[in-house]
Formats: sequence, C-alpha cells, structure tokens
Amino acid sequence: MSNLRKIFIIIFFCISVINLYAKNGLALSTVSDTNKYPYMKGRQMININFSSGWAGFLTASLNAITYDYEVTTNFAKLNLNLLIPNISKFVHNMDFKGSMWYIPNIAYTFLYRENLGFEFGIGVQSMSFNLTIPEGKFAGIASSDKGSIPNGNSTFETTYTYIPITFGVKLFSGKSRRTVNTFRIGFEPIVYSLRTRNALNGETTSEKHRNFNLYISYELGWSIELFPTREWSVKPYIDISLLEIGYYAKSSAHLLYRDTRDAFLSFGAGTDLVDLPIPSLSEAPYLQYVLGIRFILFPRIGFSMRF
Repeated sequence: MSNLRKIFIIIFFCISVINLYAKNGLALSTVSDTNKYPYMKGRQMININFSSGWAGFLTASLNAITYDYEVTTNFAKLNLNLLIPNISKFVHNMDFKGSMWYIPNIAYTFLYRENLGFEFGIGVQSMSFNLTIPEGKFAGIASSDKGSIPNGNSTFETTYTYIPITFGVKLFSGKSRRTVNTFRIGFEPIVYSLRTRNALNGETTSEKHRNFNLYISYELGWSIELFPTREWSVKPYIDISLLEIGYYAKSSAHLLYRDTRDAFLSFGAGTDLVDLPIPSLSEAPYLQYVLGIRFILFPRIGFSMRF
C-alpha cells in the first residue's frame, strides 16, 4: 500500500500543478458570447475512441510475421532468432491465426471548469489466437526421442476478453486549449479461455478463468476543434493521444501468463516447442513487476462531440 500511496500523491501533485498553470480551457458554452444557455450547456462531451489497443497491435503483428516470415522480418530489419532460436522452423511447420474484435471505448465527460473535466468510460476488447501443428508437419518439430505417431492435428486455442471501465480527471492546457492531460483509475474485468489438444499423447485441456485488473494511469493527448469559428450548439473535435503509462495496483497478468504457459507446454509436449525459452514465474520473478506496467502508444484515435 505504501507504493500505491506514493503514486496517488504524485498524481494529485501533478493535478495541482497543471491546474495552477493551465489558465485556459474549453469555453463552457458552445456559443461563447451569450449567456442564454442553461448551466449544462457546453459542459458535456461524448468521446468515441477507435483505437483497438494491444488487441489490434498483437493480432496484426503476429499475423504479419507468421504469414510471410522472411519478407516481414527482412522488411522490418528484425532478427527474431535472438529472441526465439530457430523460429523459422516453427513458423514453417505450424499454422497460426490471430483475430480480434472490439467495441470502441465510449466516454462521457462533464466539464466542471474551463480546464477541468470528469470522465467515465467503458469499452470491450477481445483477441483470439490459434496454433495448429498439422499431422503431416510433425516431423519438422518433433523431439528426436518421440515414440508416438500423431493422431490428427495438435491445436492450441486462446481467447482473452477485457472490459475496461475507467474514471478519470481531464485537464485542458496549452495556449490553444488543445492539450489534454488525463489521469485515470481503471477497473478491468477479464475473461480468458485456453483449449489444447496434443495429437502425440492424446491429452486435451479446457480451462476458463475470470479475474480483474485495477490500475492508475496518465494519458497525454490533444483535442482539436474542427470548426473553431462556427458557433454551433454541438461542436466536433478530433482526439489523438501519444501515450498512456501507468501501473497495475492489482494485476492478473502474471496469472494469465502462468496459465497460458502451462497450456502451451501441454500443447507442445513431444516437440521442440517445450525447449523454447519461456521462463516460469518462479524462474523469472521480475516478470510479475514487468507485467504490472501499463504502457500503450497511441491509445486514443477518435472524435468528440461537445454540447
């Protein structure tokens, strides 16, 4: 709790400093030269974020690498053999498919002052991965001491679904009132399932887990008014954020890692997959702290409507 207390102290200090120096904010009325509108007029915003976060990035990246390993790695100047020895052998003898779906994050913001708003948001992100060792390709990755003949394909299927629910404080700053500093507390239920079938030993597994994450974060972004000279009752904005960084006060990532690793080793039993450098949590205790860091590039690409 001492670390969490320090984090909250730092956040509230930053809020105080920004609130002190960010004198300009969004005009509280969408028609700036009149007072005919009631108190709520111009103080409300609906934000829609089309960024798919890690779900879109991971599935797209892994699909690109496995679809044409040589072309992708040469184009990106990547040497993945340093990370996974003999990776090309696994890529050529297994079929991989990643998919995702998401409901864009929708947030409501109430502008308490010109430069201060309170936000509530919710969204859904889901990603699925499927690894298959076809029956005819076992010879390429089977262990030398394999004594069994494969009966069909080996499969490894996973699905991870997140439901981020966030409460935040937005501070608008800058000369043009475009910079948005957002401090959030996020509650993130997660449901993930793991299903495997090993064609060498006939073993199958099926698991489903439910857990949640609790985190605090800071997001740096910009909100650009599209038609600043128009005095409309509803004004559109383009939103983009550079990064979001934070820390999980309560994280289930290490449990997800442990369960996924165990299922993967069950799927790969009898093949060279079990020799991949995938450490357990006991072998690499630092992983629990690394997985507790929240970091996302370009976490927000969307638009807002202020009314």
